[in-house]
Amino acid sequence: MKHRAKSKLSAIEKTLEILVTFADVDHEVGTVEISELTGIHKATVSRILASLLDYGMVSQNDETKKYDLGPLAYRLGRSQSSQAVSAFATLARRHIDELRDSLCESISLEVWAEHTSVACYLAESKNPLRVAMPSADVLPLHAPAGAKAVLAFVPRDHLERLLPETFPAYTEHTVTSRAVLMERLVEFNKQGYSVDAEELYPDVYAVGVPIFDHLSRPIAAISALIPVSRVTEAREAEIVKQLKCASRAISRKIVELRPLLPFRSADHLR
Repeated sequence: MKHRAKSKLSAIEKTLEILVTFADVDHEVGTVEISELTGIHKATVSRILASLLDYGMVSQNDETKKYDLGPLAYRLGRSQSSQAVSAFATLARRHIDELRDSLCESISLEVWAEHTSVACYLAESKNPLRVAMPSADVLPLHAPAGAKAVLAFVPRDHLERLLPETFPAYTEHTVTSRAVLMERLVEFNKQGYSVDAEELYPDVYAVGVPIFDHLSRPIAAISALIPVSRVTEAREAEIVKQLKCASRAISRKIVELRPLLPFRSADHLR
């Protein structure tokens, strides 16, 4: 999902937008199609693809001249951190799918990656009116419910080093001040869950609950993504109850299966 005008994106951000495109399609793509999908000018797309081709991040079909992910991308996909995130998603998948079926809402698993969070698994609701998002979507920390659920349990001194003074606005409801966000995180910590009231996307309300590792450190979160039209106080209370139950179950699995998992602590997610 796109949050800002493409003219305001940095070169690195445009490169990432292009790479994410390959994750969202199941076929080779050409320069024009990538330009249409990302909103980035085709001359810029062509220039970035040339660099990615040199580094092996993408490959080009000699006949069609279209592009696909290259050998370096697959090497990175087999890296230890990638395997750890994949293992984490596998561990949590059954609980997330059960939440989707029970709540009839889309449920997202977000993993904390220091300056961002990554939506690594989405169990999309079967409800005709539902919230959907791309897989492996890289999200900011100050707006999504999942990221804020994690930050609410991070020590204040770490947050002050991690978070900038101001943040970009994605909607008219986005909190753009670190001071205001810190106040809300205190509240989220007390109640044990966070909310995103149309702060990342218009008409989308989300509720997030943190997941803790064997040392009681927040490493990820599960979030219910709800159309605003379905949000009521009673509905939110039921969602929070079920999210917390699933979070505890996933945290217990982390403790029980830790010797078998490809990570030993939360450090690879920090």
